[in-house]
Order: sequence, then structure tokens, then C-alpha cells
Amino acid sequence: MDYSCTLAEETLLGTLEGLLKHLEEPGASAPKALDGLKVLVAGNRSGLLPCALAKGGADVTVHVFDCHHARAIRERLDAADLAGKVRVAIEPGIPSGPYTRAYFMTTPQSMTGELVLDQLEDIRTNLSAGGELVAAFEGDADESLKTMKKAFARVHVEGVVQNRKRRRNGGRRLETVALFRAVKGEVDAAAKRRSFIAEWNASVPGGEARAFVSLPGCFCHRRADMGGLALAETACSVLEDLKGAKILDMGCGCGFVGLLVADRLRARGTAARLTLLDSHARALEAARMNAERLGFADARLVLSDIGTAAEDDATFDLFLGNPPYFGDWRIAETFVSTAFRALRPGGRCLTVAKSEGGLGEIQSRIFGNADILRRRGYCVFSSIRH
Repeated sequence: MDYSCTLAEETLLGTLEGLLKHLEEPGASAPKALDGLKVLVAGNRSGLLPCALAKGGADVTVHVFDCHHARAIRERLDAADLAGKVRVAIEPGIPSGPYTRAYFMTTPQSMTGELVLDQLEDIRTNLSAGGELVAAFEGDADESLKTMKKAFARVHVEGVVQNRKRRRNGGRRLETVALFRAVKGEVDAAAKRRSFIAEWNASVPGGEARAFVSLPGCFCHRRADMGGLALAETACSVLEDLKGAKILDMGCGCGFVGLLVADRLRARGTAARLTLLDSHARALEAARMNAERLGFADARLVLSDIGTAAEDDATFDLFLGNPPYFGDWRIAETFVSTAFRALRPGGRCLTVAKSEGGLGEIQSRIFGNADILRRRGYCVFSSIRH
């Protein structure tokens, strides 16, 4: 697993160019400018920038939302013999500071505008007085500057770089990277954090509408995903066939699918035992908030990108999964393989996709059976664990 260096990260690495050249000299030691400096790195997936800073003597914390990205960064740190020298934090928000300096990088593909602003305000909160943010944005430089100015009173534009980046298919595209610096002043220290929490309602036939919350970075922030609703509604239609009420919702996001099903079971007088699993710390935080709001504070929350642990094998009655479609269905196969291991004999696996191919073929191969139940324009695949 290896995430390539983005142009935003290359630009930030360029700010350390003199340091890196110095460290390559025989017998070179870390310059005092970085030695012991408490540094935050956010928005990183490759681990290259944290390696460079750690080699320079900085006390580095890397913040990531997803444990898949954390694993890639740790592999890079291990390869550079820096394991244990850099803290990799998988948390819903920026780990508590204060930090003397922060590095932030983003691309339009990796973060929504709302998540970028949320991150910038979180970084501002955790910078020390006079602390510095160095940020690199891929995309529209003018819009990036506007976003920076929403979080910091004074922003200095260090430069705008244009480069042709190689595409995976062999072509090239022109990319723009804007580099900014901001120092936390008195105005920034007094600024209040915006709240980016969104609330919306969802329900299943025969059930009451329930209020859910989501956070920037969660799948389908500010609304219920239609595929997820199709999955929840289909699950509720087969509740009478369940032989138990132990539910695993994998890739749960804000948890609304599993919680709607558990809520419907409760209305029927059955106490559901719910496990909500996701690889994204912020999604799991939203799931925790929703579980508490709906009276399921005892729901088990699992942060994982590889499925359940061995002790969970053959213990669940119902598996719910709305896997992402990218990655040649490799992630979807992880979902279905987890379901097969986690379900008891007679347990039911329900997954959802927009079309019949791909996911349905994987599920049929692994389970030996997969019926298609159509709802809301989606295909819900239903398999029984024999």
C-alpha cells in the first residue's frame, strides 16, 4: 500500500528543500530551527512530509481520518526507520496541541470545501499563539485564498505553482498549487469555531422519522444516502425471518442504516445488539453521536478497514453493507468476505449497489447464493450463510 506524493505535498516539501539538502551532507545534524519543534501534519496520505520533518528533528504528529491512510503512512515511517518517532493519530478531529507549526495539504479529490474549512479552523484552535500554518492547495488559487481567509485573519500568499502531473493512463494534466502561510494572532485566538454538524431525518416504512447528524468527511454528509435507505428498508422487510438480533453494519458511515433497523426491531419488542464498523474516525464519531441520540448508547463501535476480529467469527445474525464501488471492487470483496466469516449459519447478508454486476457476482461466489431485491433504483443482494 503506497500513496504517491501529491503536488500539494511536493510544494510543502519544497519549503524544506534547504533542510533536506543539509541533512544529506555527511555528519549533518538537525538545524536548531526544527529541533524539538512541535509540528502537526494534516491532510497527508503518503508519509513523505512527516519523514522529512522527523529527520529534521521535529516532534511530529500526523493526523488522519482513515485507518487505511494511517497504515500507508506507518509503512513509510517503518521503511525510513522512523517508527515510534512520529505519532500517527486516527481521530475525528485534530489532536490537541498546542503546535508551533502546522502543515496542511489538500486536493479537490481528497476533501470537500466544507471539510477543508473545518480542518483549517480546527488547526487554528490547536496552534499556539504566534504559531504558523503552512498550507498547500491544489486547484483554484483564488478560491483557496478565500477559504484560508475564512479561518485566519492574515494570510500571506507564498506562491502559485503550475505543473504538469502525469495521469495513471500515461497522459498529463496541468495542476495549480497555491502555497499560503498564516500566523495565529490575537484575532485568530479570539475567533469562535463554526459548527459543521448537519441534522436530517430518515425513516423506514412503518417506523417513525428519526433525526440523524453527520459531519464533513462522512459519506453523504447532510442527507440520507438513497442506497443506504434502500438497504435499511429491505432489511426491515425481512426482520421476521431473522433468528436473532445481533447486527453488524460495516462501512456504517454515520450509522443511520444499522440504527434504523435496530430501532425497528426495538419497536417490535426485540433488543438489537448493534456493531457499527467503519475505517473513518469521523464517520464513527457521527455514528456514536447518533447511537446515543437514538437510545443505543451500548452500540459497539469498531474502527477498522480490514473487517472484524477473529473472535467475532460466526456470531452475527444480520450483516449490512453499502461498500464503495471504486478500487476494482476490492473493498467490496472485503465487505462480503467479512460478512461470510462474521455470520452464523443461517445468518443473512444484505449489501447494496447501483447495478447487478460486480458486487452481486462477488457475493454469489463467496456465499454460493445471492438474490436480488430491487428498491429505490438500487439492487440489494441477499445471501444466507450455510
